[in-house]
Amino acid sequence: CRLGVEDFLYRRLHRELSRKSARMGEGRSGYLGVPKPSNIMIRRSAVVARNDSVEFRFWIGLPARHRRVLGDMAEDLVLRRVPEALASVMKFRREDIQAHVRACEIQDEIRRGLTKRNLVSFIANGSILPRRCGDCDEPLEDAVPFESPKSLEVTIATSHGEFEGMGLPRGITVIAGTAFHGKSTLLNAIRDGIYNHVPGDGREGVVTIRNSFKVRAEDGRPVRCVDISTFIYDLPDSRDTRCFSTDNASGATSMAATIQESVEARAELLLVDEDTSATNLLFYDERTAHLFRHKTTSTLVEKARDMASKGISLIMVSSGSEPIISVADTLIIMEDYVPRNVKVAKRMNFEDYSEPEPRILQRAPEFQKVKVQGSWLNSKSMSRPIRLEGDEQIYEESQSMLLARIMENLRRYEGREFREISEEFSSGISFESLLGPRYGPGLAEVRGIDVVFAINRIPEISVRQR
Repeated sequence: CRLGVEDFLYRRLHRELSRKSARMGEGRSGYLGVPKPSNIMIRRSAVVARNDSVEFRFWIGLPARHRRVLGDMAEDLVLRRVPEALASVMKFRREDIQAHVRACEIQDEIRRGLTKRNLVSFIANGSILPRRCGDCDEPLEDAVPFESPKSLEVTIATSHGEFEGMGLPRGITVIAGTAFHGKSTLLNAIRDGIYNHVPGDGREGVVTIRNSFKVRAEDGRPVRCVDISTFIYDLPDSRDTRCFSTDNASGATSMAATIQESVEARAELLLVDEDTSATNLLFYDERTAHLFRHKTTSTLVEKARDMASKGISLIMVSSGSEPIISVADTLIIMEDYVPRNVKVAKRMNFEDYSEPEPRILQRAPEFQKVKVQGSWLNSKSMSRPIRLEGDEQIYEESQSMLLARIMENLRRYEGREFREISEEFSSGISFESLLGPRYGPGLAEVRGIDVVFAINRIPEISVRQR
């Protein structure tokens, strides 16, 4: 597993460069480093392993003060500190890198096994799903280990042994239960399972198909010519929702647009949490139907059955809403952090789901020097920042930095369908083919669906339907 080797060396490179980094002048003088890694294993531009060599790329802040080069300090930094750091990177125990590679291989083999078994996700028994805090990677101490309900337990064989756990089949899965019993924690672990995790993370046995996307409402986001008519129609101003555009979407229209954009980008699994959704798009309370003269929306619950028949699976979290539970193929009740599989009488009536009309990126703006500012991409040439916080499956700043470089070269994708752009990145593109041989060290891979997510939030783009 080349990815396991590169990820192992990257973590050592980050640690050893941090140890040798020291302030030697003004600004970034004396800095040695690469961006801090999270607990996922992804391809990063700083380390490239080949059959007979390893290439390292990292930042060096050459010492200077008042526009003067500090020669003696530069000599110490380049000729002593850097070689010492790189020598330390390559001094490791064989069993440590073997454990890292083994974890990578196991997760890759389990992910391949999901397709063979018609599953969308697997959660191994004994996994530690809760994190120490809301934005931490570290597992929670004394957490309840995950244990699969017997009715959903499957065994997946790998070259490193067999692993037992909960297998979630394609179709509609609902995770329900009262507050603080682990519903969102389970969903978040499934969300993060699109990438492999490092040994000791606790979620090494949580594996999800790569083409999944966590959908949420994003009030205020721009939308460009997205066909949301399958969800929203008959608006009071007779607005055409077959090519819906706005600079300031509501909760419902933003979520409907994100669903359609994700399907357009070839998502096979949509993850939905009731807490971060537009409830009026999620389900409809039929007990109040007599109060309204017109029905202007069809909810996700009403479309779910037909979506599943078209190969778009759903995993939804609900506190206990009957309309959501009634469409479940698989119902999981979380109680005291323990999952319980329950049979439910499914609702028979449902509505047809229409996939969005394919769109073409007709004209793209030419952005200069796009910078990463937290969860935003910003540039002086932008009318407003590109907001990435709605994509919960971007985990590292390095991934945002790659998206920034892609935005600077967006015109190369003019005339292409959005689904083609997504498929190009999902098939795997090298940093060199994307940015040329002089790419920097601070980049990390993203999926095609993440690239399309960012493009869809640029208000300056011109889009037309095919």
